[in-house]
Amino acid sequence: MKKMFLIAAIAVLGMNSADAQVKFGVKTGAQLTNIVGDDFDDSDSKIGFNVGGYANIRFAEQFAFQPELLFSLQGTKYEFNELGSSIDTKTHLSYINIPLMVKWYAYDGLNFEFGPQVGFNVASKVKVDGSGADIIEGDYDFDEVYLRDVETVDFGVNIGAGYEMENGLNFGIRYGLGLTDIAKDYDAKNSVISLGVGYTF
Repeated sequence: MKKMFLIAAIAVLGMNSADAQVKFGVKTGAQLTNIVGDDFDDSDSKIGFNVGGYANIRFAEQFAFQPELLFSLQGTKYEFNELGSSIDTKTHLSYINIPLMVKWYAYDGLNFEFGPQVGFNVASKVKVDGSGADIIEGDYDFDEVYLRDVETVDFGVNIGAGYEMENGLNFGIRYGLGLTDIAKDYDAKNSVISLGVGYTF
């Protein structure tokens, strides 16, 4: 993972700043998020969102480097209905994500993207609703109820496609997969599908 970030940094440093065209923009989008792995094989996807900004650095006719800064609400949900108990658990993980995307403009505004990402966990909560014996509803700290030792830093990789209009509007779809476990001693990684809209100034 460190090698991927190093390659991205070298690519940026190697750009000819005199030729590069730099533009800035804002973006937001809905997300279908989940936690995947052996310890979360029964989890289901839930709806989240992201919002933030980006810089689009066009260093060649068909290529651009796009670093982004996004607030992202992720997580998963789990339903249990057995032995007279009904439990609905929703895990909310909030991240500040920094994707470093390389974009290839295949035809006009149509583009494809790929790049690494580093995320910083800023909040972790579990909401429990249910009925039955020994069920206590409410909001709880993620560490106390569900997992121990939640990792502060999350590394991942993204791949996606999009379309940019001449008026600055742009649309995209992106899949992100965590490469590191979100907590120690668990097989559990973030998985995010996002649909976004943005505007380049």
